[in-house]
Amino acid sequence: MKIVKILMVLVLVTIAALFIIPLIVLAGLFLWLKLTEEGDEESLELDQENV
Repeated sequence: MKIVKILMVLVLVTIAALFIIPLIVLAGLFLWLKLTEEGDEESLELDQENV
């Protein structure tokens, strides 16, 4: 009976990891995109002024 409980916990942890890890990665990519987007807009404005 103890083995069944351990297996259930392992299955729940695995399922949780399958959802949590991609969400963390997507959140990191979203933040990176937002942080780099401001720099891209500034460089585009500078390029338009130089033309």
